[in-house]
Amino acid sequence: MASITLSTPDLPSPMVVDGLEGTYADINGTRIFYVLGGGDKTKPLVLVHGLFQTGMMWRRVAPKLMEGHYLTIPDSHGYGMSEKPATMEKLTKKLQAQDLHELLLLLGVKKCVMLSHDRGARIARTFAMDYLEMLLGVSLMDMLTTEYIYQETKPTQAGSHHWNQLFKFASPMVEDLLDRKEANTRTYVNNFYKRSPGFMDILKEDGVYGYYMDCTLVPGAMIVMLNDYRAAYHIDVPRIQKTLDKGERIQVPVQVLWGSQGNASRSPAIDIFKARCTNTAEGSEVQLGHYLAEEALEETQKLLLQVVNKMYKVVS
Repeated sequence: MASITLSTPDLPSPMVVDGLEGTYADINGTRIFYVLGGGDKTKPLVLVHGLFQTGMMWRRVAPKLMEGHYLTIPDSHGYGMSEKPATMEKLTKKLQAQDLHELLLLLGVKKCVMLSHDRGARIARTFAMDYLEMLLGVSLMDMLTTEYIYQETKPTQAGSHHWNQLFKFASPMVEDLLDRKEANTRTYVNNFYKRSPGFMDILKEDGVYGYYMDCTLVPGAMIVMLNDYRAAYHIDVPRIQKTLDKGERIQVPVQVLWGSQGNASRSPAIDIFKARCTNTAEGSEVQLGHYLAEEALEETQKLLLQVVNKMYKVVS
């Protein structure tokens, strides 16, 4: 892992995975940071991170993935080193998926496999619906679909594990608690990391805990996070429900992974996705928590490579 110098006000120096290069692109009027590099450019992989992470969440699996594939790893619109729009309307998953599409067009990528986690998996799911022609398949890690969480989870589930989905609507109280309040923000973010025992130790050992936190403490970062969730509820869910009602489904092969102690472990994850796919939807439980690529390197890496090789074998 290395830090590089790219001058951007208020942001820390970007961290990148060893062997990859970081840069910026102006995409749809937003400055997006991404890293890229690796092996075979004819077999590109796009890796999309989750909440309170950056593209560095892929640091443990990237070395093996890049042996036979060319990686593109963005910091999602609003997160990490990428620009942070202030309004909810600019944080829909449709616009974040459009960012990925435009970035891949800029890079000359015609077909790819997408690996994703948490919030990034919501972007990847939207990408799979909107840009079918560019996708060979997608892996979605420890994510329940947005409409399922808001429309089908029971109060006991929401109260014990998905309370944060509702907490973000308590405006202006939540802004008063989190916006530019460093101590509160640290407590709030650490609460997520501590859901997986030992995860914070991994982040600190790998030298990324401080980087994740620095990116989260940037002015405006917490407002972006709040508006991301609010956009999901107010804009994404109605849009998704309309597409489902019309019979539209994900048409590419889907891999669903979830941690035995993760966000999706309390729900029938694979059944939820099979109902939303017309192609194959295969699932596996990984024996750890929510942060699969960082907590369970060997098992997650094996499962990701299996599905990537299968998806590229189909077109070889």
